[in-house]
Formats: sequence, structure tokens, C-alpha cells
Amino acid sequence: MKLKALMVAAALAISTPFVQAEESLSVDDLLNLVKEGQARDNQEFRQRLQRFNSSKAEQQKMVADAKAQRTRLEQLSAQKEQQFADNEGKIAEAQERLTERMGSLKELFGVLQQVSGDTKAVFEGSVVSSQLPGRDEFLTDLIATAGSSSKLPSIEQLERLWYEMQREATYSGHIAQYQAPVVLPSGDTVEKTVTRVGGFNVVSDGKYLNWDLQTGRLVELDKQPGGRYTGPAGELQTAGGADLTGFWIDPSRGQLLKIMGQSPELGDRVDQGGVVGYIIIGLAVIGILLAIWRMIGLQIERSKVYKQMKSDQANENNSLGRVMAVFNANKGADTETLELHLGEAIAAEVPRLTRAIGWIKIISVVAPLLGLLGTVTGMIDVFETMSLFGTGDPKLMAGGISQALVTTVLGLVAAIPCVFLHTLAYNRSRELMMILEERATGILARQAEQQSKAA
Repeated sequence: MKLKALMVAAALAISTPFVQAEESLSVDDLLNLVKEGQARDNQEFRQRLQRFNSSKAEQQKMVADAKAQRTRLEQLSAQKEQQFADNEGKIAEAQERLTERMGSLKELFGVLQQVSGDTKAVFEGSVVSSQLPGRDEFLTDLIATAGSSSKLPSIEQLERLWYEMQREATYSGHIAQYQAPVVLPSGDTVEKTVTRVGGFNVVSDGKYLNWDLQTGRLVELDKQPGGRYTGPAGELQTAGGADLTGFWIDPSRGQLLKIMGQSPELGDRVDQGGVVGYIIIGLAVIGILLAIWRMIGLQIERSKVYKQMKSDQANENNSLGRVMAVFNANKGADTETLELHLGEAIAAEVPRLTRAIGWIKIISVVAPLLGLLGTVTGMIDVFETMSLFGTGDPKLMAGGISQALVTTVLGLVAAIPCVFLHTLAYNRSRELMMILEERATGILARQAEQQSKAA
């Protein structure tokens, strides 16, 4: 208390105006100031003590009220627990009575739930849903109701289930045309007139459509099957059910069409051959064109030669006529000299008759070698892929294997017709050369006979 009085006195001294601070205080004055501060503190202490005593009674009252409320709530909780236990017993008894009364119906509702689930799966995957959208929504409520122990399916729900199953079976045997949204390969959705063939396929504008389970819409296939299949699809839509027409049905409901779309066509096969494949095709085209050109030329030459064989007048528009012209120019020569002139004339005709035939033979030999080269390079790519990525994914190796096999096939495809055409052209030219040699031999025989008679 003394320390507190000194602090109060110091505070009073500091708060005294600066004018008075300049005056000196005596010890008696300081003692009076401390005494006045102590009296003031005692008065404030008594006031605080009085307020505390008055609030203590109020706090005791609040505690008593809280205890009374806790006791009341505990009694209420005990009542609720007893009521809950009684309700649990009543529910168990009611459930038991329900089970006894339902009897075989419980098993029936289990079958109903299973049938509803199977029917919903069928509706979701059926192309008939493109004509009847939203018909499977009521099955969700029916499945939940059939599986519930507190709610029974209604007669209307059971009749509608039977009706929808019957309608699915009926529509699966019909060909129908209707408007439906179609998702194009570009991602755009347009309204189109589609033709549904039972529960198997849907076509539009001569193109096959696929039923997408995720979006619940018809999707046009990115890659359509060949014209062998899309042609009848267009005819079916044009006929409109008025006439009988053929149509290719996919019994797998789109799976086979997807597989056929993934199968490479002729152009894709050629692309798989790579640069070597295109070189082989180029050589094959050149060889076939050369063979056709020589076959046409030899056929024209053959007709002229056969025409010349029927005439004694030499016509220099064919090889036989030119050989006869050489004979006519050297009739007075002896047999040996005439033989040399005729041999020279025939030798001059050989290059004309065998022109470009050797190139056909070269192409028929080079094409399989190029196919073998493509096979080797393709296998090199396969082994490089295996060394980098392993053998886990066969698709990574498909490119090299395709090149290896396709180039071999292209080489054989190019070589076989070239060998055949080379043989035909060579035999045709050989036939003409034999005619020239035969005619020259006959001329020499007649000339020798005439000279022997003259001698």
C-alpha cells in the first residue's frame, strides 16, 4: 500500500501544471497528498467489493437455473430413447407382418427389378431409341421401387414395362424413316432423315450411322465401308419401303462396321509400302505400258507381214517387204552374196522387232528385288521400334511390318504381269523373225535353183 501511495503521489506530482512544478513542496505537503490518495483508493475498493457481492448472488441463480434445465433435458432424453426403442420394436413387427403378407411377391419383385435392369440396358443400346428417345427414364424409378421394401410397384408401371418390351420387339422387325439428330465427323449436329432397319442399322444419305451409348445420339462413321455396302444403303433410303431392295445388315449392331472402317483400303495399303512401294508401282506401270505399246506395234507389224506374204510386190512399210526389196535389188548376185545381203537385212529388222522388250524383262526382275529391299527396310524399322519401346504395344511395330509385307506383295504383283507380257511380246517378235528367216531361206533356195539351171 505504501508503494502504491508513492506511485499515486508521483503521478499527481507529474500531472501538476508546469507553473506549479517550479515551486518547491514541503514534506508535510507530500504526506497530505499521499493520505488523500490512500483514502480515495479505499473508497473505490469498497465500491468494487459491493458490486462483486451483488453479482455473486445473480451468478448463483444462473447456475441453479442451468442445473434445473439439465435435469429436465435428461428426463426428456430418457423419454425419447424409450420412445425410439418402442418404435424400433413396432417397425420390426410391421416389417415381419409385411414379409409374411408379401410371401412370393417379394421374389417376384426381385425378378421384376432384374428384368427392369436388363430392359434398360437393352433400350440404351438399341438403335430404336433414336426414334423413341427417353423411353427408358421410367425404368429408373421402377428399379428403385422394385428394390424398395417400403414401396410397391404400381399396376401402371408393370403394364408400361410390358408395353415397352413389346414395342421394342415390334419395332425391331420394321423399317422406318424419321427425323433424328446426327453427329457428323466434324462434330456438328444436324437434323437428318434417317432410315432404321429393325434394331440393326441406321443409314442416312447412303452412309451408315452408329448409335452412341454415351451421348444417346446417332453418329456418322468417320470411315464408311466400301461402295459394295454403301450403295445398297443409298438404294434402301431412296426406295422408302416401296420396292424390295438388298441391304447389308450388321448383326453386331455397329461393331463390324467399325472394324471394317479400320481395315485399310487399297490406297491405304499402297501408302503403307512407303517410297519403295511407289517406286515399284511406277516401274510396274512403265513395264505394262511398254508391253502394251510393243504388243500393239507387233500386232500391226504382223498384219502387214501376213499381207505382204500374199503379194510378190515388195512394200517397204513392213519388215518382210524391206527384206524382199533387198532381194529385188540384188537378184543378179550369186547365192553367197545374196545370203549375206539378206542376213544383213534381217539383222537390221531385229532391233525394230525386239525394241523395249528387254526393258520389260528388266522390270520383271527388278520389281521383286525392290520388294525385298522394302521388306528389309521395314524389318529394320520394326527392330528399331522394339529397341526403343519394347514389345508391349504391337501397334508401334505395325508400320514397319506393313511396309515389309506390302512391298513384297507389290514387287510380286508388278513382276507377274511383266513376266507374262514380256513372254507374249517376245514370242510375237520371235514369230515375225522366224517368218523373215523362213522367207529369206526360201528366196535363197529359189535363187540357187535358178542359178544351177542356168549353169
